[in-house]
Amino acid sequence: MAPSSKDPRDDSLSVSFTLPKSWATTSDNASSSAMLLAGVAMITRNQLFVWPALFMSVSAYLNQQPLRLKDGGMGFTAILAAVGCLITVSLPRFIIQPDSVPAPGAQAVPPS
Repeated sequence: MAPSSKDPRDDSLSVSFTLPKSWATTSDNASSSAMLLAGVAMITRNQLFVWPALFMSVSAYLNQQPLRLKDGGMGFTAILAAVGCLITVSLPRFIIQPDSVPAPGAQAVPPS
């Protein structure tokens, strides 16, 4: 077999690997901060932390780049954590009913 000029093992044909200039190699701090805020909101049960976590996670998802996902970026996980946190924090408002107040003119039943 005759040697080919396009042999992939030939060192003179090698090209160094360079990333596209539009890809940043920085870490994804917005997703990490969104996950942190979602965790703080679940621990403290404070709904004021949920909305920034949801906003930051959606913002990070829309701003992600392909290289960040390969390097361990959060992707859709931060959005799921923020939505789960929103459900967790808001659910007691819908499930736990306040003490029933008797209607005007009705007799109050003493607790047994």
